Amino acid sequence: MGDNGSRRLWALCTLFGAGVIAFIVWFSGVIPDRTCTGGGLPPGVSSLLMYQLARTPAEIEAVFGAAGDPCRATMIAAMDRANTVDLVGFIATYGAFLAFFFAALAQTGAGIVARCGLVAVATAVGFDVLETSTQLHITTALPGSTAALTALTIGSRGKYLALAVVCLCAGIAMFARGKIAGRIAGAACIAGGVMVLAGLVASSALPALSAGNALAWVVMLVYVATAVVRRN
Repeated sequence: MGDNGSRRLWALCTLFGAGVIAFIVWFSGVIPDRTCTGGGLPPGVSSLLMYQLARTPAEIEAVFGAAGDPCRATMIAAMDRANTVDLVGFIATYGAFLAFFFAALAQTGAGIVARCGLVAVATAVGFDVLETSTQLHITTALPGSTAALTALTIGSRGKYLALAVVCLCAGIAMFARGKIAGRIAGAACIAGGVMVLAGLVASSALPALSAGNALAWVVMLVYVATAVVRRN
């Protein structure tokens, strides 16, 4: 699947993809599976996701509880820990994973689709930095100012919209490569992108937001690992 140059990029992509998995496993042990207002969350929806998508003071307090709630300090500590690791490590790791994916595709003839994918990756990373740094700011003065909540809304929606485009570009590029396995992988990534969009626009489809992204990234990682092994 490409010359020596593209294989090196595939290998780097696989390495950073393994790093993405390690971070996600760590996050799963740190992020609470419920909010401070009680009750479990739907499968695939974490308290961090609810925080990311909060737009109003009421939605912030639905995550952290009211002032004086003994849960609040614990939730703040968990969110700050997760967001700090996100900001200093995870964003760069998943950004490199996705960037090397499209860089390798560009060397194998994906052309404009790969370039669009790279732009979408850079956009997602930029919005993610805005989102994550804003979350760290909000927890210092809950429930956050109007300006902070506006920045959070822009950052989170922009990030997920850009990641949906990443999934779609990856899917189109893989599907266009022509082989049956590539077309199956491409169709799965396209489906993942559509799921992300659905979760972003419809609250009833919120679990699809994380599930669609996970589907696409797993397929991409399997695809690049196969590319390294096959050496053709």
